[in-house]
Amino acid sequence: MITDIFIVCSDKEQLKKVEDTTKVTSTFHFIDPLSKKGKKEAWALKSYWGARLDPFAIVMDGDKPIKAFYSESENVIDNLIAYLNEGIN
Repeated sequence: MITDIFIVCSDKEQLKKVEDTTKVTSTFHFIDPLSKKGKKEAWALKSYWGARLDPFAIVMDGDKPIKAFYSESENVIDNLIAYLNEGIN
């Protein structure tokens, strides 16, 4: 059971794509690394999971990580949407 999805991204156009996953009953936490508050949150989350670049996303089940999406190796937002939609079907 996915409970929380954290997304670190400053591109509003990419975040609009996440609206395609409205069937998912998880809580989305969007963190803007360019805002004053978001910069600290984004740095803490990314450094804990070893991510360097934006965007970054992690799917959590409570305190247990399920899957992380790193921009160093993939298209984060598209792969996150595909992963969430796959879990619905």
